[in-house]
Amino acid sequence: MAAKPGEKKRDRALYARLVESYQADRVSIFVDFDRLNNPRSPVWNPWENISPLLLILIGSLGLMFFVHLLLGTATMVLGVMFYLFVIRPWIAQRVYRRAIDAATGNLHNWNLLWKMGGLVLTLNYMKKTRCVSPDGDWRAFVTRYLPEMELEGVETYNAFKSAQRGEEVPDGPRLQDVNM
Repeated sequence: MAAKPGEKKRDRALYARLVESYQADRVSIFVDFDRLNNPRSPVWNPWENISPLLLILIGSLGLMFFVHLLLGTATMVLGVMFYLFVIRPWIAQRVYRRAIDAATGNLHNWNLLWKMGGLVLTLNYMKKTRCVSPDGDWRAFVTRYLPEMELEGVETYNAFKSAQRGEEVPDGPRLQDVNM
């Protein structure tokens, strides 16, 4: 099902407003690690998930067979604890970073991750106001809670550029001459 050209333009504008708000720290994007750390996810890395477990298993089995059964078993138990409390949070941080980079990279990635149910939008000044994917409508959330941002200093910049070109500077903020 192809979207209408007007809808695509509106989606791009809303997405740009969302990314601007995220960069201005008005909105937070949370990542659902459990939904995005699986083989169907575009931000999943198989080696990142398999290598630590494989290393723990092979090391423990090697100690069991070549050194002592009890030492290998103890190594396996400690390895699992190490995986749960060190490796898994490290993997979660990497998945989070990849998901945020992908989601704020372009609209296509955003829509993909939103459909997977891996993202949650919250307003920073009202934590209880949130939009959870995939059931929530991020477009309505952006329209309702994120008005278009006004950039500070635009008038000053335009006045400066006009003065550089030798044009008459319109009324408004004027730059002061500084003697150096």
